[in-house]
Amino acid sequence: MKTLLEPTSVFLQKSWERSRMNGVNALTAKDAILEHSQFKQYREQKEEFMREISPTMEHLAYWLKSSYSIVIICDTSGYILESKGDPSFLKDTEKIQVHQGACWSEQVRGTNSAGTVIVEKKPLAVVGKEHYLEANHMLYCAASPIFDPYGELLAVLDFSGLSEKYHPSMLGMVDAMARKIEDWLLIHRPERQVVLSLSPQLHGAHRALVAVNSDGVVIGGNREAQMLLRLDKHVLGNTLLSELLTDIEPLLHRPTGAVRSDTLVLRNTESEESKWHASVLLDTRPPQTAWSTGSKVKQKPIRRNASALYSFHDIYGNDEPFLTAIRLAKRAAITDYTIMLSGESGTGKDIVSQAVHLASPRANKPFVAINCGAIPKSLLESELFGYEAGAFTGAKQSGQPGKIEQAHEGTLFLDEIAEMPLEMQVALLRVLQDFTVTRIGGTRPTHVDVRIITATHTDLWKKVQEGSFRADLFYRLQGVHIILPPLRERADRLQLARLLLAGIETELNQGPLSLSAAAEQLIEHYPWPGNVRQLSAALREAAFLSENGRLDISCFPPYILSSYQQPQKVTSELEKLENDAIVEVLLKTGGNVSQTARLLGIGRSTVYRKIKKLSGPM
Repeated sequence: MKTLLEPTSVFLQKSWERSRMNGVNALTAKDAILEHSQFKQYREQKEEFMREISPTMEHLAYWLKSSYSIVIICDTSGYILESKGDPSFLKDTEKIQVHQGACWSEQVRGTNSAGTVIVEKKPLAVVGKEHYLEANHMLYCAASPIFDPYGELLAVLDFSGLSEKYHPSMLGMVDAMARKIEDWLLIHRPERQVVLSLSPQLHGAHRALVAVNSDGVVIGGNREAQMLLRLDKHVLGNTLLSELLTDIEPLLHRPTGAVRSDTLVLRNTESEESKWHASVLLDTRPPQTAWSTGSKVKQKPIRRNASALYSFHDIYGNDEPFLTAIRLAKRAAITDYTIMLSGESGTGKDIVSQAVHLASPRANKPFVAINCGAIPKSLLESELFGYEAGAFTGAKQSGQPGKIEQAHEGTLFLDEIAEMPLEMQVALLRVLQDFTVTRIGGTRPTHVDVRIITATHTDLWKKVQEGSFRADLFYRLQGVHIILPPLRERADRLQLARLLLAGIETELNQGPLSLSAAAEQLIEHYPWPGNVRQLSAALREAAFLSENGRLDISCFPPYILSSYQQPQKVTSELEKLENDAIVEVLLKTGGNVSQTARLLGIGRSTVYRKIKKLSGPM
C-alpha cells in the first residue's frame, strides 16, 4: 500500500510543530473528557456507524484480550467512541485517559496516532517518545483512517499497546482492517447501485471497488478506487463511469440481477497503458432497468420474445454452484440439445428454461410451456397433441393445435415431467423419434421442429427404477442435465433478498426498504423449503407490514417464525485452536510475521492469511 511507504518522520515532525503552536499540555488534556450524559448523547449520533462495525470490534477485542493491547475507534473530532481488548491494559491506561469519551485530537493531546491520522488522513504509527506528551511515552499506537464511500473521513481505527511490544507489521494489520471496513460500508449501504471490482492484475490482492448508480454515474469508491480513478467531490455524483474507463458497456448496459461471473479488461480513458481487470461484485438495482452509458437517460430492457419473460440477464446469482449451473445452461442454450432441469420447487427452473430459449437460435420463435402435473390425465393428451374438428364432445369445430405444434421451430418446456402418465410418455417418445405429431381424431401426421426442455423436482432416475417413468424416454430427455441448488445452500441469500426488496419497492410505490439485523439473520439461517418463491412471498408480506420501510423479524409470516430458531454461533474447535495459537505467538513477537511463522513451523503465507481474516465477516 503506497501510503505506508511515505516517510512517517516527516508527518511526525509536522505534528510536533503543530502541537507546539497549539500549546498542548498535560493539564489541558486531562480535562478533555465528555461527562457520562454528554457522551451518551454524543454516541447516539454515531449509533448507525457503530452498529455496522460492531462485529469487527468484537472480533478484534477477542483476539487482543490477553495480549495487553486494545483496539480503539475514534470519530473525526478525536473522541474515543469505543475501546476494547485486554481488561488489564484498559484499566492501566485509564490514568492517561484512554477510554470512552476522552478526546485524543492532536489539538488536545499533541502527536498521537489517532489525532495525527485525523489531520494527515494517512495510516500512521506513533511509538513511545514519538508521542508529544510524556505521559503517553509508554504507548505504541498504530492507526488508519476509515473513509466513507464519498472519500470523506468517517473515523479512525487504532491499535494501542506497550511501546516495547510494537512491530511495524501492526500498522499494516490495522490499515488492512480499516480498508475492509470501508469495503463493507460501500457494499452494504442502502443506495441502489452496482459495485465493480477493479484490479491491475487478474485476481489481484487489493481490489478497487467503485459504485455506480442506475444512470451509470460514479457515486462512491473505496480507497484504492479513489486513488486509481482520481475520485474526488467533483467527480463523485457528476461523472459517468464511461468517461473514466473504456469498454465499460458490457458490465453496465444490462438488466438488474445479472451478476457476471467473468472478468473483462478495461482501460483508463486517459492512458491506454493503464488497464484493469473488472467484474461485477454486487448489483442492487431495481428490476427492469438498464443503462445507456453515454447519457443519463434510463432505457427499458429489450426482449426479443414477449412470450418468454426472463433472460439470463434477469437471473441473479453470486453463489458458485448456482453460477456453475447457469454457465452450463448458457453453453447448452446455443446448441439444440434436450435439457433436463432438476431442483426443488421454487428454485427457478421455469425462469432458466425461458433464459435458455432467449439465448438460443430459436429466440424469435415460440416458447410454449405446459405443466404435466397440473393438467388432468384426460386432458393432457389433447393439450399436448391437439385435436381435429369433432374429435370429441365439446371440441372446437375448427380443431385445435396442441402445445407441440404451437412450439414448432421454437421451444417446448415440459414442467414436472415426472408426473406425465405412462401412456403419454409413449406418445411423447414417438414424437422425439420421428418429429411428427398426429392430432386426436386425425390421421395425417404433421412435421414439427421443437427443442425440448424438461424440469422435475424429483429424482427421475429413481422413477425409472420404480417403473413409473420409461427408461427409453429418460435417455432421450437426458441430453444436458442441469441441477439448480436449493436456496438454503446458496451463499448469496442475503444479496438476493435485497434485490427482491428493490422490486417490491416498485410494486408498493414506496420509499427504500431495508432489513434489520435480525431479519438478515433469519434470511441467512431459515431453511426456505419453498426456495426463492417462498422468500419472495415472505419479503412481500414483511414489506407490507413494515413501518418506515424497516423490515424487522416480527414482520415475517407467523408460519415462518413458528419454525425458526435463531442460530447459536458455532465455531470449529480445531480452527479456533489454530487461530488462537497463531494470534498468541503474533502478539508475543510484537506482530513479527517471520518470527511467528518460524516458531509455529508454518509458512509466512499462512500467517498473512490469518491476519487478513482478522475482521471476520467483513
